[in-house]
Formats: sequence, structure tokens, C-alpha cells
Amino acid sequence: AIEVAQYKDQLLSYANSQDENGNYFFAGGASQSTPFELSPGGEVSYAGDQTAVHLDIGGGEKIRINSVGSDILGNVSRTSSDGSTSVITAFDMIDDFVSALNSNNQTDISRAMTEAESFSSKLGRKQVELGISQNRITNRLDILEEKTLLYKDLLSKKVDTNYSEAITKLSANMLALEAAQSTFAKVSQLSLFDYI
Repeated sequence: AIEVAQYKDQLLSYANSQDENGNYFFAGGASQSTPFELSPGGEVSYAGDQTAVHLDIGGGEKIRINSVGSDILGNVSRTSSDGSTSVITAFDMIDDFVSALNSNNQTDISRAMTEAESFSSKLGRKQVELGISQNRITNRLDILEEKTLLYKDLLSKKVDTNYSEAITKLSANMLALEAAQSTFAKVSQLSLFDYI
């Protein structure tokens, strides 16, 4: 029971994780607010919001870049002994599991194990969704990198002109042009009578 109770603390720590910019992963659109708060009585409540934030990754494609903590940790389905279902949080599930272990109530232990398996499956599906989003971002970054290399190559061809070689060619072309103009001028002044 003590070990299971520690899982609640770990889950709360994970649920309040932040990225490198200090934004909370599971706070919805309220990314600057701690999403899950622990009351003195041990109850955990969600303080984030339900806003989904999307990011345009180019090509008209958008991905969701945040998660709503109450969707992930607040939707554990519970079936009671009379067959009715209700929704509890993962934290409530752990608290009830600890109580069942302490009282050695086999029915409640079995129910808690079933709920834990269901919750684990839900987390697995979320992990797959995140993996798909990560692949989409990676693919978009690869496309952008290819475009960047192409543009750099095009720019390099325009900018990397060897100026001394270009001036030499220009001088040679100008000399040839002057020679051609001079020859044309001399030839055009000659007439048939000059040859007779």
C-alpha cells in the first residue's frame, strides 16, 4: 500500500511537468499555471483549462502542441457493483487502490486493478498520438532543411562570383568588342575604288 501511495506523488510530479520554457505540458492553454494542485486533505484538483493549442507547421498542416490534463488523468471509467459507470481521476483511482489494499478488500482491489489497466491502455494510446505528431514534425523539419539547402545553393551560385575572373573576362570581351568596332569602322570606310 505504501508503494502504491508513492505512485500518486510520482504521477502528480509527472502531471506538473514543464518544458524548457517553463510551460506546463498538461495545463491546456493555461501553460503558465500549475495544472494539478494537491490540497492539504490529499485531494488533487485540475487547475488548468480545456484549451487545445495548435501550431501551423507549414503546408497548411497543423498539429496540437499541448494536452489537457483532465482529459488524460481525469477520465478513468469506474464500473460500480450495480453496473453503473462513473468517471474518476487517476489520483482518485490510486487513493481508492491504497484504501482497498489497507482494508484487504479483494473486490475493490480487483476493481482498482481493472481501472489501472484501462488507464494504462489510455496512456499508451496517448503515447502513440504523440509519436505520430513527432513524426509529422520531423518530416516537416526534413522538408524545411531540404528547402534551406536548395536556397543556400542557389544563393551561393549567385554570390560566389569570382570577381577577378569576371573582370578579366569583361576586359577581354571589351577589347574584342573594340577591335571588332575598329575593324568595322575601317572596313566600312573602304570603297571599291580604294582597291582599284
